[in-house]
Amino acid sequence: MRNEVIQEKPDVAISRMILGTWAMGGNHWGFCDDGDALRAISTALDNGINAIDTAPIYGDGHAEELVGKAIQGKRDKVFLATKCGLDIYSKKYERNLSPSYIEHDLAQSLKRLKTDYIDLYQCHWPDPQRPIEETMAALLRFREEGKIRLIGVSNFNDNELREAMRYAPLFSLQSHYSLLERSVEQSTLPICREHHINFFSYGSLGAGVLTGKYREPQRFPKGDARSFFYRFFKPQYWQKVRLLVDGLEKIALSRETKPGTIALSWLLVQPGVRSVIVGARSCEQVLDNIAYVPVELNAQEMELLDHLSGTIYSR
Repeated sequence: MRNEVIQEKPDVAISRMILGTWAMGGNHWGFCDDGDALRAISTALDNGINAIDTAPIYGDGHAEELVGKAIQGKRDKVFLATKCGLDIYSKKYERNLSPSYIEHDLAQSLKRLKTDYIDLYQCHWPDPQRPIEETMAALLRFREEGKIRLIGVSNFNDNELREAMRYAPLFSLQSHYSLLERSVEQSTLPICREHHINFFSYGSLGAGVLTGKYREPQRFPKGDARSFFYRFFKPQYWQKVRLLVDGLEKIALSRETKPGTIALSWLLVQPGVRSVIVGARSCEQVLDNIAYVPVELNAQEMELLDHLSGTIYSR
């Protein structure tokens, strides 16, 4: 495994692969055994991944609680990222980036994570009802108080990103990016490169599609993220999605590795991508995801993947 840790600043080091914990929360992805989740986190930390991404909404705080348990005694070796701004306490799950809500959300996250500071605190989704200036002012205050170290945003469009940049130094943007979802290439990634904002991809394996695990179109329960969050599961796209996965499998076979390895290797060399977030809920998934990444793809392989990927949503 070559999951090297890259030093951003003297006190900030982040592995190129970040462990995602959405599925560990136990909602939106089906059942996840807590013991398996804890072992998955330990496996990641023991095999070169030093960064963990979580959020209060993942299981209404349950994923954060699991992360808090898993990192006890290892806190100083972990780059811990979580988020704010989705109201889990009212059970309405509305966006709320008001200073008073964030203050409460942060206090609860610190408690669940069993820590007194967050390395990277991210606005989970933009909140059009609150001025971003007020949100950023609150985050700057929490940084001055030592409760957070770095400020990031997630799922912000270009205008929202530029607006947030006016009021606070942004360390990162987290957004959906993979061979199955490439819209950020148009302008978002160039903005991040221009302003030296770290870009973290989520959905990096296309909810498992890019591993080759799905041979046929799938139907998921209504509350499952794969039924409402990812457009590439829709029947009208599936034929072209499978052509892309066939291409991944062909390259993987020639390289004696797995399709997911090829998909992540493609993503890691995209200009502006700092690290890729990859979810897992078992030791086996962690090891599958990180084994042999990255593979150095040649020009023909990159061209094939770009072509197959670029045709999925074209008419």
